[in-house]
Amino acid sequence: MKFLLVTYNDTDGVGQTVIGLNSTLNKLGHESKTILLHKSKKHDDSVILIKRSFIIRGIFFALEFLKNKLEALFSFGNSTVRYGDIKNYIDESDVIIIYTLHKIISLKMLEKIFNTKKIVYLRPLDMELATGGCHVNYLDNGEECTKFQSGCDKCPELNLLNIFNISNKIFKKKKEIIEKYKPRILLENNFTKKIYETSPITKKAQNEIVYLTVNKNRTNLVKKRDGRKILKLGNNDKIILFGTFNLDAPHKGGRILEDILKRFISILRSKKTHKENSDKIKLITFGRKNSFNVNIPEIEWIHLKEIFDDQKLNLLYRSADVFASPSTGCNAPSTVREAIINKLPVVAFDQGEAQESVIDGANGYLVSCFDKEVFANSIFKVLFLNELIDKDNKHEMLKSRYDPFSEAKIIIEKSSEDLKKNNFS
Repeated sequence: MKFLLVTYNDTDGVGQTVIGLNSTLNKLGHESKTILLHKSKKHDDSVILIKRSFIIRGIFFALEFLKNKLEALFSFGNSTVRYGDIKNYIDESDVIIIYTLHKIISLKMLEKIFNTKKIVYLRPLDMELATGGCHVNYLDNGEECTKFQSGCDKCPELNLLNIFNISNKIFKKKKEIIEKYKPRILLENNFTKKIYETSPITKKAQNEIVYLTVNKNRTNLVKKRDGRKILKLGNNDKIILFGTFNLDAPHKGGRILEDILKRFISILRSKKTHKENSDKIKLITFGRKNSFNVNIPEIEWIHLKEIFDDQKLNLLYRSADVFASPSTGCNAPSTVREAIINKLPVVAFDQGEAQESVIDGANGYLVSCFDKEVFANSIFKVLFLNELIDKDNKHEMLKSRYDPFSEAKIIIEKSSEDLKKNNFS
């Protein structure tokens, strides 16, 4: 079979996942190509870099504005690549998997792709298909956003767009396309599946789970002592790790991490566990820092910026004592899976990926969303009490689930079924 994968870039979790699947499909004897929208490092010939056409985008923007079709200016309305740039790759493929529509493919272009009669799977790794413009499972004051269930008007996150009722127009157009073509939507976990089965846009689609996998190069089981030696970290340090693409993105939880860590220090003082002369508490972060900040005298903060080196990430996971994931509305994040497979305990709010990969009391702790006190106490338990026990050996189950060949084999199986149903070769 010939596969074509379409995604935004390879500098964050989405692009890395796609590149991994592309490589695995080729290893399994199929022909796979990936279209990446710029912002990419050099890959082999199976990866095609497509640049945005800002001139074309500007012309479409002006034309749609003159026609008063303002909904076409935002989110899915206006393509940033030309259909002609990817048409040949689409024509040559049997199965097309589209990861990211936002910033690449407009709804009009999506209809063109469906009309080629190819097998088309949608693989959204966020909220974008289920809403009128949001890309994350927005949480406000501890409550999950449910506005997409009846429409996206009056949403505080879309403000300007709703002056012209744009978000609802986009919502309606997406609903029409999904109901017309009823594509398979391949979702990464049950958390996301529930969202997509609730949304009026996608509830009639073929929503099913195909778990994302973990980059093998980030899971070499290096000894903690050896990892710390390479990274020049002390053997007695207590290391808390937190990393994501944007550390200050609201849904990633970075904005509340400082408060969690202040509570953690208060717990240390009350328990009188912390030995000033032997145990140093260190917070290591990686990703775009932007306005993210931690200022706690008892904690040494080391920021490593964005990391694209698989080996360095591997060493960080193997050297740390706990991975903190205070995400309040992210469907993944990939760092949780990577930490778990590296046998690094994870403390996370019960959102997204953590719901399925963090086994409470075995490989970490799941905490009710926004409960900072319990989150802080869970970090304390991992660092000082050593109570985690994997009684049912769930780690082996998760290791099998997130193996790179697992995702590829399931997609090959589904593709083969659908090609036969449609009488394709």
